[in-house]
Amino acid sequence: MKKILAAALLAFSAAAFAAPYPQQNMQSVITPERFSGAAADKIYNDLAAHAGEYPVRFDNAADQKRAARDAAELLRISRSLIETDIIKPGDEAYIPMLHRTAQTAWIAHNLDVEGAAQIADGYYRKLLSAQPKAQRAQTLGEYGGFLAASAQTDAALRVLRQAVDGGNGAARKPLAIVLLTKGQKEQALREIRAYVKQYPRDEQAKHMLEAAQAGRVEVKGAPMAR
Repeated sequence: MKKILAAALLAFSAAAFAAPYPQQNMQSVITPERFSGAAADKIYNDLAAHAGEYPVRFDNAADQKRAARDAAELLRISRSLIETDIIKPGDEAYIPMLHRTAQTAWIAHNLDVEGAAQIADGYYRKLLSAQPKAQRAQTLGEYGGFLAASAQTDAALRVLRQAVDGGNGAARKPLAIVLLTKGQKEQALREIRAYVKQYPRDEQAKHMLEAAQAGRVEVKGAPMAR
């Protein structure tokens, strides 16, 4: 999803064409009587389609600015459901809402919403604390990707290695990219080779492996997340 890995990810990605970002009805998400998960999911999915990865994809600056407002508002609503104990530990919706709040904050971070990176970090930590052990490797992979995207590469390395050690083979791909940003080419090659062996249909990973082997990968630093 952002910044420190953007140069690397762009090198391995096909060009993406933006579709118009739709108008959202934020009032449909929550009323004094109820919270509409379906309405929240619709807005989240629209945001994710345009800003779930970095760089974000919008037709114009006005749409991007509107999406940033929508992401900030959806994040505010999600946090309020947890922080006012409307959804609380032990509820069936608690762990899924922690996860969605972390993901929404990551999207908001991609859209330069102030403070969103810190919120995402906090909610990923809460999620990991609340999850059953069997689910944590998957979350560690996602959390490690977020840490890398927000320029926390040392923490990302630690978390992504925990994900791989826990059985999340997919985490080898972002781990390899982080290793490349740190100039650890041989370790990166080892991880991406193992990833390609496990996921042979991932053409982007194959291209990444070829580029790394040929020395065609240059990863540039980027500003820290706000």
